[in-house]
Order: sequence, then C-alpha cells, then structure tokens
Amino acid sequence: MHDDPDGDRIRQIQQEKKEKAQIMREYGADEETITADIWSRPDAECQGTCGDYLTWEEQNSGLDMCMDCKLDSMD
Repeated sequence: MHDDPDGDRIRQIQQEKKEKAQIMREYGADEETITADIWSRPDAECQGTCGDYLTWEEQNSGLDMCMDCKLDSMD
C-alpha cells in the first residue's frame, strides 16, 4: 500500500467538518444552515484568517482565500 497524503488531508478536513457541524448543532443551528455552511462547500480551506471553507464559486475561480479574507488582506 502506498501513502496518500491528499487522502489523509481530505479525511482530516471531513473530520473537522463533522466537528464544526456538531458545534453548530450544540449552538442551535438547524440542519439546513449546517448543510449550507459546511456540507455544501468543497473540501478546500480558506488560506486567510477566517478558518472557514471556500465556496464552490471561490474554488472554481482559483482563489485560495474567501472573498472576505481577500478584501481584508487588501487593507
């Protein structure tokens, strides 16, 4: 069997998403909000300071940061 660093990273991101979803549930978020904020996003983390995940639009545009972090970095 060979090492799969990308696979390991994807599993780590999935685990982080599960933990974030659980925290959102504990704070009263409904499943629709959790789906929109976590599960409907690609497994690509923002390289800015927000600690969130990119949207499909941001990822498909080739961005490595969400628009909010991108704007903050320009200030």
